Amino acid sequence: MDVQELNDLVLRGEDSRLQFKVDVNNATSLAAEIVAFSNANGGTILIGVSDDGTIPGLESQDVRRINQLIANTASQNVRSPVTVNTENIPHGGGKTVIVLAIPDGIDKPYFVNTGVIWIKSGSDKRRINSAEELRRLFQSVEQIHADKVP
Repeated sequence: MDVQELNDLVLRGEDSRLQFKVDVNNATSLAAEIVAFSNANGGTILIGVSDDGTIPGLESQDVRRINQLIANTASQNVRSPVTVNTENIPHGGGKTVIVLAIPDGIDKPYFVNTGVIWIKSGSDKRRINSAEELRRLFQSVEQIHADKVP
């Protein structure tokens, strides 16, 4: 991805497949985002981009810290672990934006290490709170099947 593609992506705004984060410091919060995208159809998190679409970017020490946090979170705070891809896009003034691509999960449902299952709800995420929602998620990946009346 080049700077123009990044700018075009930011212009689209946040939706159920695209999320903006100025910075990432908390593994628990990041794990919830990764789980929600994995339980949906996958998506992208742009780190170094504000909710209003401005691009402050990240300093080089932040890029190293966040890339390490992403790797640790995806393997240690998400069950089943998720393989994510990151790409560092230079964005002027020595700043960088991290493009975090999260695939559509093949081992759904995914959950954070505390056992909470998250799903995308528009441009936000929410917990699965009912047995019906959980059944629908299992059925969507053909892990359970409703009985058929003969």
